Amino acid sequence: MMNKDTHVSVIIPCYNVRDYIANCLDSLINQQCLPKEIICIDDGSTDDTLLILQKYSSKYNYIKIIQQDNQGVSSARNRGIEIATADFVLFIDSDDIINANLLHQFESSLTSDPNLEFFYFNYTFFDVSKAPQKSNKLIPLVQKKFESGIDLLTYLLERKNYSGVVWRYIFKRDLFTKNFIGKNHEDHLVSLSIISRARLSYYFNNKEAYFHRVHSSSLSNINIDSIYVHTLKNVLKECIQQINKLQLSESAKLNYVLLMNITYLETVLKSNLPKSKKDKDSLIQELGLLKLLIRIYTNNKPNVIRNIFYILKFIKLHNCSLLTKKVLLRCAITKQYPN
Repeated sequence: MMNKDTHVSVIIPCYNVRDYIANCLDSLINQQCLPKEIICIDDGSTDDTLLILQKYSSKYNYIKIIQQDNQGVSSARNRGIEIATADFVLFIDSDDIINANLLHQFESSLTSDPNLEFFYFNYTFFDVSKAPQKSNKLIPLVQKKFESGIDLLTYLLERKNYSGVVWRYIFKRDLFTKNFIGKNHEDHLVSLSIISRARLSYYFNNKEAYFHRVHSSSLSNINIDSIYVHTLKNVLKECIQQINKLQLSESAKLNYVLLMNITYLETVLKSNLPKSKKDKDSLIQELGLLKLLIRIYTNNKPNVIRNIFYILKFIKLHNCSLLTKKVLLRCAITKQYPN
């Protein structure tokens, strides 16, 4: 194993993750190229998380522990950025795992292109009860190179492969100018701010680069009440306003609007807000319609027959008006957004 140091500060907000933080740290200390530092922000954990962090820190001097009262993941990430010393930053959720070669892949890219500022990678989900089977392998792929983060963002949105999460990229530290605010949905605005300011950017499209754990106690799976939904609505509204100001293609902007609306509707459906059966059915139909439009518009090669098949399948499942049917069929043929 090479164990060469990289130009990366890894920041991990930690709160009551005693069952998972060791897996996360193991994936970092076994990197082919080690991070310059691993900054663990213990956000007032009440379990054995801090003891586990201290055990690792006593053995590896590049693991740093910062303790604070419970203030939420946004405060923890801001604190980590404040004390980071490397030129680049990678945020990791404390219950996730990264591929043992991810930092080596980034470092190789940086060596080839010293002006690199933004390194975006793909990921895959894994269930809480299972560990990823190939976390130490990365199939060599040709990385796509973009002159700016805006060009990369356009590419990702046109292919429906952009999510606002901050753990999907390594970025130059001086691109961070917008602090995380609040306890929910903090990723979206920060990610837009960083990627829109970046110059030379890479896209590493390998799903085994990062493994995102899915389970009920994940940072993103919390009680969804009216405040949570209201906050999300305001954040997404601001994101859409920012997107419309950027020099993106019209299809990229429209895809972003559709994706953010899907995010909102899915959250409302999962929330504990009171919903009648009629309201729930209406939400499901609207959500299905948005996903249908995304499916039609993100296909690079128009296929009228396939699009009509999608439309007919949707109409069969939902009670659509005649006007809606006509509009959808027109979309299927022209691939133009309905007015």
